[in-house]
Amino acid sequence: MKKLEDLHISVIGAGIIGGALAEALSPYCKVTATRRQIERINGLGEKGITLTTDNIKAASDADIIIISVKPSQVVPVLQDIAEAARGKTVISFAAAISLDIMQKAAPKCRFVRAMTNIAVKVRKGYTLFSPEERINVKELELLEGILLKFGEIQRVQEQYLDVLTAMSGSGPAYIFTVVESMVYGALREGLPRKLALEAAAHTAIGAASLLLESGKHPAELKDMVLTPGGVTIDGIYELEESRIRTAFMKAIGSASARSRVLAEKAREQARGEIAE
Repeated sequence: MKKLEDLHISVIGAGIIGGALAEALSPYCKVTATRRQIERINGLGEKGITLTTDNIKAASDADIIIISVKPSQVVPVLQDIAEAARGKTVISFAAAISLDIMQKAAPKCRFVRAMTNIAVKVRKGYTLFSPEERINVKELELLEGILLKFGEIQRVQEQYLDVLTAMSGSGPAYIFTVVESMVYGALREGLPRKLALEAAAHTAIGAASLLLESGKHPAELKDMVLTPGGVTIDGIYELEESRIRTAFMKAIGSASARSRVLAEKAREQARGEIAE
């Protein structure tokens, strides 16, 4: 089993997430990145990443392949590279497409289905992954080492990935909305924009770190900030009156439902492509 520094990893589909994955890995091993419009990823070349439009060659040259393309492109890409990727492990960051579909598209490959979020751009992603049963313990350790270069990781059952896409994958957008709202509130009170943004962002970072490190329930930590007749309770009162918790619960529920619908459509399309 090779060590990470001895690996050649190819990222097929170097869009926003794929490009960030390639960049995160580039200090640790040899990386190739592909994209049809290669001029859009010229910046990756400056970081020592090999750029190409040839998915088959990228798969052939690689020890491990990462796929970061749209769900509708997964099966065609796998069918194109199937022979070049024979016997290799493929990590798919494409939403919706399940392990069993990928196995049918390229049966001689081993697969890991994964999902991360845009915070991978600063190596702070939260990556959920589900490996297929043919991946042994030693290889799994190597794959986990690769995924750790993107941020925190968590192995999960594949059945949870569609909902986690709506929660963790989409989650940064929810947090950005909260931070943006805090900034607007501060601007309304006369705080300078830069100071308002930094205060809101660092408050979010600190609160999340405390939550993870303390092991306490969010409600317990919130109660620690509340004092009788104090400032915070007035703010919480306004938030509760606006039913903010219900709004977030509905957001997760709606996004999860949409994720399931899109996943089923993508799976139906993929099954059709495999059957043809």
